[in-house]
Amino acid sequence: MKKLTAILAFFFIAGTIYSAPASNPKIKFIKGNIQDKIASVKEDAIDNAYSIAQSAVDFVIENIELLKDDRDFAGLAVASVYAYPEKEFSENVDLVLGKFGSIFYLIKDQNVRVSILDKLLSVSSAISNDEIVAFINNYLAGASNDKVALTDVEKKSIQVISKIGNDKSFELLYYIYNHDIWPEYRKETKKALISLADKSTGFLMNEIRKADFTEMKLIYSIFIENSELSSTIKSEIAENLLSNSMIIIRDSSKISKELSAFQFNNCSIICQNSWTRGYALVISYFDIAKTEFAAGFLTNEQFATIISYVEKTASKDSVKVLTAYLEELNKETEKGNLPASNIASAVIQALGNLGDKSAFDCLLFTTYLNYPEDIVAQARRALSSLKW
Repeated sequence: MKKLTAILAFFFIAGTIYSAPASNPKIKFIKGNIQDKIASVKEDAIDNAYSIAQSAVDFVIENIELLKDDRDFAGLAVASVYAYPEKEFSENVDLVLGKFGSIFYLIKDQNVRVSILDKLLSVSSAISNDEIVAFINNYLAGASNDKVALTDVEKKSIQVISKIGNDKSFELLYYIYNHDIWPEYRKETKKALISLADKSTGFLMNEIRKADFTEMKLIYSIFIENSELSSTIKSEIAENLLSNSMIIIRDSSKISKELSAFQFNNCSIICQNSWTRGYALVISYFDIAKTEFAAGFLTNEQFATIISYVEKTASKDSVKVLTAYLEELNKETEKGNLPASNIASAVIQALGNLGDKSAFDCLLFTTYLNYPEDIVAQARRALSSLKW
């Protein structure tokens, strides 16, 4: 009986000793099946010198050719990616990205790829993210060039680079949007472009300078019409759009109502935002606006507004062009061709506000012409406002 009791005690103790390590995640990972390995990755202590997640990633890479289409194997890849220690990125970013890249490109499972993109975003704030952004840019460039079907992977890629992307990301997104690569995700792509616009003004201005009118309208719709973009960037874009549109219509046969309205809107952005860098351009635009107004492509109200914009530049050139224009109106009035009252009033008011004495002769002559009495009275008030 004593001998039997001793034998039972031995097996009980042995069983306890054998079963005790089963709670150790490392042993569970080594000995277990795929589900056990997933569980051990989740149970691993965060402060281990070498985490089970690292071992799991290595295991995935070693067996990827055999098991890349297995769902459980994909689950292990997802768990190990999410659990991968952040410090490894800061210490060995190229090595880690190499491993993640192998998993990303060899396992087609969307959950695996999205988990990698999630992980890269989560660690990006703690390290220099140039390599991470390049990784995502390269994938999106390939996917957009190949025009692959839109999946959660492409969506997540766009979401991530909208937050951490660089100027190359912007160029890529602009290509995707401009060529309508994934039309069902167009709204989100546009939002991503807006979020990166401040990093990519050089590229965008270069695109404007070589754009045709169709592309300029696209750029306007993306950036100028977006309430989230800063007034500074909008103004710079508007300046370049106006400048390039003026080059387009050096041939007067290309003037149209649509193009005239486009120029007016961009001039308005420049002046309403007090973008002084674009004021010289506004002066140059005035001659084109006169032609467009004479052709009936700008309304009286629009042209009167442009006159007020020229006044706002408050320069010698603004006085010069407005005085010259009032002289033109005076000559037409002498011939019996009275201008619209709001146009004559706008020019006179602008010259009075500017107060430059070089406008004296022109304003004085206005008072002797057959303008309506209110216009003549306004010219007299403008005369009294001149500074001597």
